[in-house]
Amino acid sequence: MTLHNGSFRANGEAHLSIAQVSKGFVTPQEELIALQDITLEVGRGEFISILGPSGCGKSTLLRIIGGLLEPTSGSVAVNGRSPREAQADKALGFVFQEPSLLPWRTVVDNICLPLEVNNRHHRDTRYTTEGMLSLVGLGRFRNYYPFQLSGGMQQRVALARALAFDPALLLMDEPFGALDEITRATMRYELLRIWDREKKTVVFVTHSIIEAIILSDRVAVLSSQPGRIKTVVDINLPRPRSEGLERGEAFLDYSNLLHSLLMGGVKNGANFSR
Repeated sequence: MTLHNGSFRANGEAHLSIAQVSKGFVTPQEELIALQDITLEVGRGEFISILGPSGCGKSTLLRIIGGLLEPTSGSVAVNGRSPREAQADKALGFVFQEPSLLPWRTVVDNICLPLEVNNRHHRDTRYTTEGMLSLVGLGRFRNYYPFQLSGGMQQRVALARALAFDPALLLMDEPFGALDEITRATMRYELLRIWDREKKTVVFVTHSIIEAIILSDRVAVLSSQPGRIKTVVDINLPRPRSEGLERGEAFLDYSNLLHSLLMGGVKNGANFSR
């Protein structure tokens, strides 16, 4: 097993390029540096996780990538365009920790909402929505309301809503963080099933080592505030990945490595072999 340290370039074509991004916030007491000199490339169709402790700037970085926040310095390019341009072209999809479904709309109508707001043709809207319902396995719940769904089912609706525009880049901010552990474990493999089929580029924010290993091609480990990328670890586990992966020796090695990185016990650039 090798821990890679350096410019953190994508193996193939870069879909997302982050160059020396820093972000500060001014408070009445002080100027807070949330992120410092973040440089990272994400390849097309790659699944990368941003792993770090609470308060290290993971979510701030995701919002900068998505054009919801401007960096203090540095730049972000999504397929050669600014995040705002990519957002305007519906090239970005967002899934947050809270599904934020409208309680007065059914499952199918919640998925339709962004298409309706952007004046998609009614027939196209319904065709797309039916496809999304099938993709996330909620076809028979199409006319249910959010209060009638479990937390995991609500998050599936949120994922379907994000995919309705067929975005090339999916940004996910701890989407399973509010779920119980059993549901969370199920949703990880549901997400992998969907990713295996759709092959989107995914940037996934988490503080769960288990989640990062199961889902990712690479894991970028952030330090505590200010958030800097300590290193990027390749997860060389075969795909498709299936339940029971966590019990393997290789998984345990990756888990120990990432835990050491988070706790500060491994120096950048160190090498590991199994």
